[in-house]
Amino acid sequence: MDIDALLRKRPSEVSIEVLDSDHYHVLVKAIQNILSTELAELSIAQLIDGLPLMMWVFEGRGCLLEKGHPLLEHENLCEGAIEQARLFRETFEPAILQFSSKIMQAFQNSEIGSREFKMRLVELTAVAVHNIAVLIYQRHPKLHSQEEINSTVSWKIPPRWIEDDGLKPRWEKVIEPHPTLFYHVDYLDHDRYTHGIADVVGYWAEDRIFGGVVLFDRGDSAYECNDIYFHPGRSKGGSRIWKLLDSQFDGLVDFLTSDDATQAPSMTFPISVTKENYDRHDLWDAIALHNIFRDPWERKFPGTKPEEWRDVRAIGDYPELQEAFDKITNYEPEEHFSITIEYDERGLPIVTKRARDPEASEDNVSQASSSKRRKLGGESGNTPLPPSESPLGSPPSLGSPPPLDSPPRFNSPPRSRSPEPLELPSSHDGNLREIALTQGPTELPVAAAPQSPKSPQPAEVPGPESITCLDKEVTENAGIGSKEMVAESKNVDTDSPKST
Repeated sequence: MDIDALLRKRPSEVSIEVLDSDHYHVLVKAIQNILSTELAELSIAQLIDGLPLMMWVFEGRGCLLEKGHPLLEHENLCEGAIEQARLFRETFEPAILQFSSKIMQAFQNSEIGSREFKMRLVELTAVAVHNIAVLIYQRHPKLHSQEEINSTVSWKIPPRWIEDDGLKPRWEKVIEPHPTLFYHVDYLDHDRYTHGIADVVGYWAEDRIFGGVVLFDRGDSAYECNDIYFHPGRSKGGSRIWKLLDSQFDGLVDFLTSDDATQAPSMTFPISVTKENYDRHDLWDAIALHNIFRDPWERKFPGTKPEEWRDVRAIGDYPELQEAFDKITNYEPEEHFSITIEYDERGLPIVTKRARDPEASEDNVSQASSSKRRKLGGESGNTPLPPSESPLGSPPSLGSPPPLDSPPRFNSPPRSRSPEPLELPSSHDGNLREIALTQGPTELPVAAAPQSPKSPQPAEVPGPESITCLDKEVTENAGIGSKEMVAESKNVDTDSPKST
């Protein structure tokens, strides 16, 4: 899309009177209905006052009000502002408004009641609100003096040293104020607007009355009117451009075409974004990739998408995040089931998973599981013994440890005691003696199983005879306990008692 070419080829403007009678009356009724809303009345009153209400500025994104700003004292409208707004509405003649000749021709060519007709009607109504705000800002006398308005608008935050949060003191530069206090933070490029700063005020009026600047999917030709989008300026509405639902669009059209707006179907303004409005776009994507705008010159955008300076996603801009959070916190399994643990004849557990009714109580589930026990043995036809009759005993209940004094499930093989210490006969002549043990398997004494859990008796300690082994060689044969040992002894203490 060549923006510069579109800027050079701005279409001419024509009056509403070029329309035929049917289209003319429908458009006039739509303008009168939108001006009858409370938000339109308050918006016109503030334009006539000359300064916006302090709370309305605080509600918008990009607010630059700081301590000491003179607008902080403007909490109420000047006397007579509401009355003059109502008088303007009653005496206003839509015929003085000018519209793009291409839009008027598209509206004239559309069949009354068709989708194209409804889209063009909303577009012309939004342009009418925009042009009315331009007209009041440029021509209507203000209740505040021009000098007071200029001093309030041009107020700047003085440069200062900032020392907070324990950070190093830093010098804050002067932040230039917006050209007017009636602004939408994303529509401030007054240097390319037809009416300059007055068009900035017009975008502000659209946002305050409808709930956002009214945009459209222009398609490839840049003049189509396929879908309708809102670009909110309030801080609570998020910053992304969102598409109206069919129900929201139909409600808006019904209100605009109603013969009596006070008796029209319930339609509240501003139209707010909901979590069902999933079709949303970032500012750069909307105009650069999807051709979503009303006029191609309304916003400047770079050739490449700027890097995001925030790594946080707000639920107001991304409602799908809230849905994801709800699914995580309120997750319930789709299938309810119960688990039964049984044991076969070997004592091995068998886990069975069965679907169950989520409304059934735990007692019913337990009884149903007991009545439908799984038959073990399969093809062999063997039926396992109940746990009470099983020779291995009943397994411990699930979730509780076995008693500390319970015997082991399987009989462990008997443990053999250590062999008695070998006593070597003393040598009176000091010569080395060689003793060969009996060849072949040797029976080892087996300790009898204790009758009670008492501690075992300590083994007898051999006499204090001192033995020094110079060489020891042990060879284990195939038999249990078969050993061959050759020991050489010397320096036997002759004073120690001898074994008999």
